[in-house]
Amino acid sequence: MESSTLMLFCAMLHTFVFANHTDNRPMHENEVPCHPEQVHIAFGDTTSQVVIMWATQEECSTLVSYGTDPWRLTSKATGHMEHFTDFNRQGLQCLHRVKLQELVPETTYFYRPLSDGVSSGPFFFKTPPAGQVWEPEFLVYGDLGVQSDSVPYLNTEVLGGNYTAVLHVGDFGYNLRDEDGQVGDQFMRVVEDIAARVPYMTSPGNHEIDEDTFSHYRHRFSMPNTEWPIPVDKMWYSLDIGQVHFISYSSEVFFTQQGVHVAAQRNWLMADLKQANDNRRNCPWVVAYGHRPMYCSNTDGDDCTLGASKVREGLEDLFFDYGVDLVLQAHEHSYERLWPHYKGVVLAKNYSNPQAPVQLITGAAGSRHGFDEENKTFSDWSAFRMDIKAFNSYGRLKVYNVTHLYWEQVSVKDSHVLDSIWITQEYHGPFHKAELETDKAKKIEDKVKDETVINKDSDVPVHQVINSNGPDISSGVGPDKSITEKARSMLQSTNIRLALGIGGGVLGLVIVITILILQKQKRKARKYRRWDETVDYGRKFYSSGYSQVHNGEKDTDEFEAEVNEPSGATVKLLTE
Repeated sequence: MESSTLMLFCAMLHTFVFANHTDNRPMHENEVPCHPEQVHIAFGDTTSQVVIMWATQEECSTLVSYGTDPWRLTSKATGHMEHFTDFNRQGLQCLHRVKLQELVPETTYFYRPLSDGVSSGPFFFKTPPAGQVWEPEFLVYGDLGVQSDSVPYLNTEVLGGNYTAVLHVGDFGYNLRDEDGQVGDQFMRVVEDIAARVPYMTSPGNHEIDEDTFSHYRHRFSMPNTEWPIPVDKMWYSLDIGQVHFISYSSEVFFTQQGVHVAAQRNWLMADLKQANDNRRNCPWVVAYGHRPMYCSNTDGDDCTLGASKVREGLEDLFFDYGVDLVLQAHEHSYERLWPHYKGVVLAKNYSNPQAPVQLITGAAGSRHGFDEENKTFSDWSAFRMDIKAFNSYGRLKVYNVTHLYWEQVSVKDSHVLDSIWITQEYHGPFHKAELETDKAKKIEDKVKDETVINKDSDVPVHQVINSNGPDISSGVGPDKSITEKARSMLQSTNIRLALGIGGGVLGLVIVITILILQKQKRKARKYRRWDETVDYGRKFYSSGYSQVHNGEKDTDEFEAEVNEPSGATVKLLTE
């Protein structure tokens, strides 16, 4: 109780003294050159390790003092500094990183980052319990901008002390590189009250691409089991937390550098998921998170709205075959929950022992771009969705035990729960098409055949495993062609079929029009009669056919000639 009170007092004191200053101060004016700012933490390679990062104006030393007593931070750890200049001419360019190791489980640590004797803080964090049998809880969101109204409410959530980590599923600040890096500095200051106290775990989004360099993302964050700065060909990682094996992947490999890193990530995912399945006894839940969704109901034309989605093509089979329980996604500035489905075929309209991954989209934390509108027509796989009413909201994920997981989407301003579900899973492991109901398996088979025809037409070996260390499964991009090349080939094939179809249609239309014209001309020719050679030009003359009409009806072939007009004879058809 005393420890919690002390933690809350320190947090309130730091917020009162520093919050307004850190959010609004000039970027470089009247600053102490070595004052640590933009402090944030993440888990190291295990939950017994914590990485601490901060920035300074100038090149300074890198040290952290820490301990369990905020007034006696007797333990020391050193790290190193990196110069960061890419797309960052006006931002702070000296970034520091220190890893704390062999931390005691379920313990509150206080720490102060120091650079050349100048410190910031104290800050604090609490390490998770040891082992797997405990109940981790997470804040989950994506697409958080510096202008978001959500940040103060997220700060309050974190100060409650309930969360094991934050999962930020791509798109930071909007954009970190803007104003030559000053927006990046602003964002890191804005989230400091959150990220300095709870491990801030990330995955890259499209707003971090930075001309295919991902420079700000790779330098400003440090993630488990990767080097720092994060290599551009290793922007993915995994970590066990309690009974959950978390996987962070990059959806951006499908859209950058001509897909050159698609195979590397796929091979890593296959090896990691195989190992995770071998360890399901200890970590039964497998939860993956990455920025762009595989499916969505939005109207903006994004990849997830397309029939040939790159992300879906690259990941859906993989996550199904290896039994990923839950996929957390963002990118769409809205909220959507999907039924368990595979290839668009809904397998159940509940979450009791789902036979396919459950997919959630929570990209509504708030940015300058506003919300993304949802389509008015529901797809079968869309269970719940909300656009403007979900704007400025976030997710809460809590894993209760081996079989039960709880999710809810919460509005920031009144903590109103917008949506919630329980997922129960008693049979963790790979999903199998052979175990599905016959009619659903048939629908999936038909979908796969359709995809195979498309892939055959595009001459791309999509269903090919690349250097696989896992089971023989299907999906992904072949080694000989990149995603971009495949798309181009498919487009060319589609264009040829489209051109042939249009040509055939035009030819048929010309034939029909020609027939109609000929028939019209034929009818018109029948309406004219030869003039009688003995016509009396002083009166109206009617054709002999007129005398055969009875009951006052007119013959449809009838005409009359009026020759008494001064201008000469006038001929007109008599029509009904």
